[in-house]
Amino acid sequence: MSQENPNILDLTLPQTLYELAIDDHEIYGPSGAKLIADLRERAFEADYTHLYFRDPMRPGIVWFMALGSSGSLPTRGKLDYCRKITDKVFPGFLAKVDSDSDDNIMTQIPPLTTGVSGFELATALEYLVFVYPSMVRAWAALVFTYGEMLGMREAAETVRNECNTLCPYAQVVAYLTTSVATEV
Repeated sequence: MSQENPNILDLTLPQTLYELAIDDHEIYGPSGAKLIADLRERAFEADYTHLYFRDPMRPGIVWFMALGSSGSLPTRGKLDYCRKITDKVFPGFLAKVDSDSDDNIMTQIPPLTTGVSGFELATALEYLVFVYPSMVRAWAALVFTYGEMLGMREAAETVRNECNTLCPYAQVVAYLTTSVATEV
């Protein structure tokens, strides 16, 4: 198949999962990682050129991957979709943050909204920490979302570790997540 006519398997779409007879819960966690690896191989054999999928360990992240390239690593995918979800979860927040100076990003607090799912919240927070790695409250909320709301303890720990690497104020995030855990 030529690169001019990409054939994309999109595992982020409920209809695709339905057609493959996969329940949502099957693509998360360590068993989900194995299933996605198997689907990636089968997709290439079926002449797909690219794959969209949610990270099985941190489903708030959408990945895009070229198939068939040895050593091909996924990159962040569907950023426009993730931004749209962020606008839905935190109405008007991105416009406010985009207009503020970089110095204020650390102290920004996304407004809480209702009527969104835990996965939408995780997607919005993953987008925020990807675009604004200094946003400590978004990191802390992401740890809480994975650990407490979605019950994905491994994801929460992975977020803590990534925060230590990417966030210049990781000690503040650690304090916020520790103080919240002791209050609960």
